[in-house]
Amino acid sequence: MTTHVPRVAARESDSRHAESGATRPATPHAGGFRIDDLSVHLGRAEVRRGDLEVPLPKLSFDLLVALAHAAPNLLTFDELMDQVWPGLVVAPDTISQRVKLLRAALGDDSRTPRYIVGVRGRGYRLIAAVGDLHAPPAETPAAPQPIVVPAANIDHRPRRRTLIVAGGVLLAIIATGVVLNRRTTESAAIVETTARVVSMPVRSIAVLPFVNLGKADNSDLLALGIPEAVLHQLATLNHLQVIARTSSFAFRDSKLDARAIGQELSARYLLEGSVQTDQDRLRVTAQLVDAASGAHVWSMQIDKTPSDIFALQDEIALRVARALQVSLDAGAAEQLAARNTTNFDAYLEYLQASALLATWRLADMQAAIARAAKAVELDPKFAAAYVLLTKAKVRVAEFDVTADRRQRLATAVQEGQQLLQQALALDPRDSRAYVERAYLTAFHDTVAAEKDYRRGLELNPNDAEAYEGLAVILADQPARRAAAVAAIDQARKLDPLEPRLDVIKATMIYYGRGDIDGAVELLVAALSRNPLYEPALARLEQLRLAGGHQAEAINLGEQVIASDPQADQARQILQHAYLDVNELAAAQAVAKVNGATDAGSQSVIRLYEHDFQRAAALAYSAAASDTLSAASEIMVTGAIRIAARSNGQFARAAEFFTQRGAIKWDQSGNLVQGDVTSLQINAVGLGDMLLQMGETARARQLLEASLAAMDRDEREYQRGEIWYFLMRPIALALLGRNDEAIAVLQKRLSANVASEDAWYVFKLEPAYTALRNDPRFVAMHTQLQAHAQAERTALQRLRAQGLVPKRG
Repeated sequence: MTTHVPRVAARESDSRHAESGATRPATPHAGGFRIDDLSVHLGRAEVRRGDLEVPLPKLSFDLLVALAHAAPNLLTFDELMDQVWPGLVVAPDTISQRVKLLRAALGDDSRTPRYIVGVRGRGYRLIAAVGDLHAPPAETPAAPQPIVVPAANIDHRPRRRTLIVAGGVLLAIIATGVVLNRRTTESAAIVETTARVVSMPVRSIAVLPFVNLGKADNSDLLALGIPEAVLHQLATLNHLQVIARTSSFAFRDSKLDARAIGQELSARYLLEGSVQTDQDRLRVTAQLVDAASGAHVWSMQIDKTPSDIFALQDEIALRVARALQVSLDAGAAEQLAARNTTNFDAYLEYLQASALLATWRLADMQAAIARAAKAVELDPKFAAAYVLLTKAKVRVAEFDVTADRRQRLATAVQEGQQLLQQALALDPRDSRAYVERAYLTAFHDTVAAEKDYRRGLELNPNDAEAYEGLAVILADQPARRAAAVAAIDQARKLDPLEPRLDVIKATMIYYGRGDIDGAVELLVAALSRNPLYEPALARLEQLRLAGGHQAEAINLGEQVIASDPQADQARQILQHAYLDVNELAAAQAVAKVNGATDAGSQSVIRLYEHDFQRAAALAYSAAASDTLSAASEIMVTGAIRIAARSNGQFARAAEFFTQRGAIKWDQSGNLVQGDVTSLQINAVGLGDMLLQMGETARARQLLEASLAAMDRDEREYQRGEIWYFLMRPIALALLGRNDEAIAVLQKRLSANVASEDAWYVFKLEPAYTALRNDPRFVAMHTQLQAHAQAERTALQRLRAQGLVPKRG
C-alpha cells in the first residue's frame, strides 16, 4: 500500500542569468583554487571557508574541481561524466543530484545562485570568481551556512507501512535515537551517494499511466485502472521484473522521453497507452517501448464496449508477456487472465476507491471506505474489493488521530481479518489478500505474518510491499538481519522512487550494525527526491542529534512538526535537542500537542527541573498507559531510580523493572531470564534498586549478566558497542568499576556522541555519584558544557536567519 512521491527536478537558472554573473579568473595555481570565499586545496582534497572546513565526499569534491578547471566555461553532461565518473555510464539525473548535494554543502541556492548555475539541457558551470589559491581573498570569508533541507511545494503524505511490528526491536527503533550514537564526519546534506549506473534487466517493464483522451466521467479512472490492472497481472509472472505502481505512475504527465524514464526506473521496457470513452464505446491504444533505444516494439488498438474491459486487460497483458518472450504454462496463463469481477459498475467503484486511497488524505481515505463497500455490495464475489475495503478501514484507523484511536485500530484490524477471510474464500490465489493479512497479523504473530508474506510472494514475485513487510519481520530477529536487508533491497529495486524504503533500510543498517554513514547516505538520497518527506527528515534529525549536532537536529525537527504537528517521534527528539542546549522553555513548548503534554514528556521536563518525585510519578503513569517513549526511557526510568533513593520506595521500583524487563529468578535466587530487548535498561535499573535494598549478591549477578548480554550482542549480532554506550558505564559504575566506566564515557566523548542528554548523564545519573569529583569526569562535563553553548549559539544564528522559530 504505497503512494507516489513526486520527483523534484533541480530548478536551474537560464543561460542569460549564467552569463550575467560570470567572472573570468586568472589561471589557477596547481596547488588549488580560490572560488569566491572558498579555498580548494588539491593536495589535501580539502575545501575551507575561512578557518572552517566544508566537508565534501569525493564525488562532490571532484565535481567542484572539474567545474573550477573549466570556469567560466560550461561543462556538458558528457564532460562531467568523463571527469567525475570516469569509466561509468551514469544518468543525467545522477549528475543533477550530485550538483544538488554540492550546492547544499556550499550553502548555494539554485534560485539565487552564488557558485553554480545550470544551463538547461546542457550542463553546469561556475559563476563565482575563480582564482589562484595563493592569491589574497577579495573579502573576509562569510560564515558557513547551516545544513537546511530546502522547502519545496511537494505533495506530502503520511506513510503507513513503516515498522509497526508490535513488541519488536523495530518498533523501538522508531523512537530510540537516544541510545544510539556515532560520529559522522560529513554533513548530512552532502554524504557520498554511489553513482547510479544505467542497468536495465532484459525482462524488466514499467507500466505507465495511460493518457485520458475521453470526455466521459469515468475516462480518467480507466486511464489509471486499466494499466494498474495490467501491471498486477504481469507482476504475477516469474522471470519478469515489474516496477511497482508507486514508481511507474510517478511519470503521469511527465515530459521525459522513454529512455530517461527507463533509466530512472531501471526498466528495459515501458508499456504506455491511451483511453478514450463515450457512452457505448471504449477505445484503448497500447504500445510497448524499448527504453534502451526508444523504439516501439509493438502497438495495438482495441475497440470494445465498457463491459468488455476485463477481456481487454487480459489481452494487453498476454501480448506484453509474449513480446517479452516470457514462457507461459497453463497455470501462468490462467493467473495472467484471472479477474475478480465481471460487474463493470462494481469495478468503477473499486477504481474510485483505489484512487481515493492513493491520495493519502484523510477525507479521501474515509471516502474510499464507502466506495469499496459499494463495490462489495454490487458484487459480493469481488475478492479484490474486500481487500481494498480492509486497507481503507485500517488506514483510516491508523491516521485519524482521536482519543479512541487505539480501540478503533483494534476494531479495524479485527474487521479487516474477517474481510480478508472472505476474500481468500472467494479467491485463494489473491496475493494482495495474503500481503494485507500479513500486515494485520504482524501486530501479534510475526511467524504467521511471515508465512503470509512468503505466500504472497509465491503468487506475486514482484510485490514490493510484500518484500518490505517481510524485511521488517526479518529485521526484528538479529540473526536474520542480512536477509532483511536483502529483502528491502529487492523492494527498492521494484519500487525505486519510493523514499519510505530508503528510510526503512537506513533504520535497519543503523540499528542493526551501527552504520550511521550508510544510513545518512540513504536518507539524503530520499530527501533529494522529496525534500519534505517527513520520515526521512525525522530520522535525519535523530542522527544529527546522535552525532552531537543539536542545532541542525532542531532545524530538521522543526520542519517536520511544522508539516505534521502530530509527528510524535520528531517532537520527542526535538524536546531532547532543546534540553541539550539548555532551552527549557522551547522544550516545554514543543512537547505540547493540542495544548497538552503526554506523561512521558512531562516526566523528562520535571527531571530537568530536578522535581524528581513528580518526574517519577509521571514515569509510572506513562508506563501504565503504555505511552512511555523509548526515546526517553533511560531518563524516565532514571527518574524512578532517583526518586526511590529519596523516598525509599525501592520495592515499587524493583517490581516495575522486574515486570517491564520480564526478569525471573529460580527458587535458589539465581537469575533465570534477563531482558535483552530493551538495551538492558530494566536489568540495570533493577540491579540499582537491589543494591539500594541491600541485596548485593543478586544485584551483582544481574549487573554482570547484563554486561555479558551486551558483550554477546556486540559479538554475535555485530551490533557494535554504540548500542550500549549509555547503559554499559552505568552498570560498571554500579559495580564499582569506576575506571572502566570513565573509560567508556571518554570513548563516547572521543566519538563525538556524548553530548546528547549530557545534562542528565553528567549531572543527575545516580550511578555516577562517586565519579563526580573525579578530575576526568569533571573535565568531560566541562567540555560538554562548552559544546552545548556552541550549539546554542549556532541555534541562535538559525533563528536570526528565520530558519528556526522562536519558542518560549
